[in-house]
Amino acid sequence: MKNLRYIIAALLVVLVSSNVVAQISTTSYFLDGAFYNYKLNPAMKPERGFFSLMSGNFSFRTRGNVGVSNFLYPYEGDKLTTFMSGTVDKKKFLDKLPSDARMGFGFDETLLAAGFRMLGGYFTLDVSLSSSMTMSLPKGLFEFAKNGLSKEEYNLSGIGMNTMNYASVSLGYSREVIRNLRIGANLKYLVGLAYANVSVERLDIELNDKRWMANSVAKAEGALFSEAYATLDKDNYIDGVELADKVSPSASGFAIDLGAVYDMSDYVPGLTLSASVVDLGFINWKYMIKAHSAGNKVKFDGFNELDYDDLDTAVEDELDKLGDDAASLVDFVYDGNSSGKTALNARMYMGAEYSMPFYKPLSVGLLYSRQFSSSSINEWYEAKGYLNVSPLKWFDATVNFGTTSYGTSFGWMLNFHPAGINFFFGSDCMITDVTPQFVPLDDLNAHFTFGLSLALGKRK
Repeated sequence: MKNLRYIIAALLVVLVSSNVVAQISTTSYFLDGAFYNYKLNPAMKPERGFFSLMSGNFSFRTRGNVGVSNFLYPYEGDKLTTFMSGTVDKKKFLDKLPSDARMGFGFDETLLAAGFRMLGGYFTLDVSLSSSMTMSLPKGLFEFAKNGLSKEEYNLSGIGMNTMNYASVSLGYSREVIRNLRIGANLKYLVGLAYANVSVERLDIELNDKRWMANSVAKAEGALFSEAYATLDKDNYIDGVELADKVSPSASGFAIDLGAVYDMSDYVPGLTLSASVVDLGFINWKYMIKAHSAGNKVKFDGFNELDYDDLDTAVEDELDKLGDDAASLVDFVYDGNSSGKTALNARMYMGAEYSMPFYKPLSVGLLYSRQFSSSSINEWYEAKGYLNVSPLKWFDATVNFGTTSYGTSFGWMLNFHPAGINFFFGSDCMITDVTPQFVPLDDLNAHFTFGLSLALGKRK
């Protein structure tokens, strides 16, 4: 990790290729037959007991405010070329870009889960893996790549990357405490696997006919599941990370989820309100690598050989060259290892559901979701409207429309839960316009979820 190569190159390549990000699906929020809503609100009780091993709940998603159409353009009829081609108008390309190009990806998988009634309430046990990464590139970086010497100064501040990866073991309990009010909590033990955060607070580029200079202020920190240290190049800059010879777990923490569900039928028949906050917690990393930018001005030779008129060179190769050319912009100096804590990305959910008086199995719902983070590039909001139906005791379905920090969304889910089994699949955000490789054209918002569990006991 000598510089920003792995940030810039990774994001630019990912923007035009397949990627996934994961989080627990919110589409199932108002489905009574869903078994895994305790991950969204621990006060929500499944209709019966359940058990799953490796197959219970898998959810993946991409988030982004840019897509392939921002970087590929028609050329000579049915051909395509990249934004770096001289045939692509500079103003047209830059006007289509947001001020910051953002994208997130990762995965979340439930390895083992079980639910059962006991002590007047409902218990859940959950073992999961969670991974997330968010990247941000300022519009100025693309302007720099496209315009080159046509301007003398560029401000590329705002480049950032954050990733958090951990395993969790959770024990949950919920029960009705007073008439129509149910509360719940999940207590989680966390094992840290990998963490990194890079923030470029300032990156100024000065250009003239004879030389290009870069002046940067940046910070970076990272940690792994065991003791690790930075390796240095001949100039004493960080060029990699290696694990110590003796591997032993060195990152752990705790978190809690809290939730409540209130049946308002005594006041407004058919209305149910709910609210929760999840992932309130932290991970303590015993060996955290810290670094800062050297702070000196760096001579930069510029972006070279990027003006192609066709795609003889793969898009990924071209963008990788762009990342290579940007590699000398920031060098990191090793500050040493020390312990450090990182907070999880906490989320809040607030929901309202109303069952139709003329047909009880039909309901509408509203759900507001928001993620909070110490890193601003990880923050987002989502507001959705739902139409839910449960025409049979063993089947329910939902569709939803929403607006998010990354654009609009359309989601759906089918959930089958007869005696003995539960199977569901759906999407929080369907994609309709894709490339032949199924990469979203206009933005990177896509999601799919599925799961298979054993249903235990009687419905209640």
